[in-house]
Amino acid sequence: PQAAAEAGRDAAAAPQESLARQLAGLPAYERTRALSDLVRAHTAAALGLAGPEAVEAGRGFLDMGLDSLTAVQLRNRLGTATGLRLPTTLVFDHPTPAALAAHLDGLLTEDEVPPPVLGELDHLETTLRTLAGDGAAEVLRADVRTRLQGLLALLDPAPAGAAPGTPADAAGLDSASADEIFDFIRAEFGR
Repeated sequence: PQAAAEAGRDAAAAPQESLARQLAGLPAYERTRALSDLVRAHTAAALGLAGPEAVEAGRGFLDMGLDSLTAVQLRNRLGTATGLRLPTTLVFDHPTPAALAAHLDGLLTEDEVPPPVLGELDHLETTLRTLAGDGAAEVLRADVRTRLQGLLALLDPAPAGAAPGTPADAAGLDSASADEIFDFIRAEFGR
């Protein structure tokens, strides 16, 4: 019984995961359009209209003839399509297809959309794997390593008394020997 319940939960989460994954790769304006199309299509079906083009995104659901019964039908349809558990007051809380699409966007993408920097890191990782696999010259790899260490230093909290963004190694320069200073310069500037 527990395995069946877990399988049911997994199946119920699949539409949300799939839709959220589809939306995650889209720019904001395309996500908005896709969700607006979804809401309009299900609204048209709940109201028995010819198609989503018959539903104006800015027109109120109640003005279109949606009543409490069709509101529940629309909520159920959207819940099935998105995999979300939606409240019975959904169309009253978000009274137009545009407002409802914006609400769904927030629910589906708030935790699913990775920050752009993670996409950049994925691209960088692919490039670095290619570089390592090509047997790139040691000088090039050393330059890349030095630059990456400098970038990582930006993520480390600055030591007490150091300016924000100052690498941790730079904070101890006042008490560093000449050799340590030259090592620091070579590490930072590759010379």
